[in-house]
Amino acid sequence: MINNIEIINQGEPQMNLRKEEKNSYLQAIMFIVSCDGVISGEEITALKNIAGRMGITMDKVNMLTEEVADGKALKNILSRIKNRQTKLQLMYDLVNICHADGQYSEIERKSMERVTKLLKVEAEKLVEIEGIVNENIEFSKKTKQVLEVSNEA
Repeated sequence: MINNIEIINQGEPQMNLRKEEKNSYLQAIMFIVSCDGVISGEEITALKNIAGRMGITMDKVNMLTEEVADGKALKNILSRIKNRQTKLQLMYDLVNICHADGQYSEIERKSMERVTKLLKVEAEKLVEIEGIVNENIEFSKKTKQVLEVSNEA
């Protein structure tokens, strides 16, 4: 399997989020990572990469994870994210994470539809984001093939 984690950080704008937005952003990621009942090593790596990009410690990530595990409502989590670009970036990161384990399950797809609706972003934008994520994955596979890079590298 090709490692899709590297795709997540390509072409991303620098994030300047308020503390509560960062917390909500990470909690949304934790929600999507756990929605299918299986948390892969690739998904954990992606979560750690995003937390690092945001300057959030693993202790804070663990605390936020507990809040999500305790049933903090997704609607409340997402309601703190107001900026459209931040919403779209979050959706992009979430779709990438859904693909991190090499599969985009029906449960993950339905969860992404729910997130999109709660963020008040049009459904067509999710389809566009899914499309560019799939294109990035295929580009990465093709690049590795042409450059004769093994999946273990």
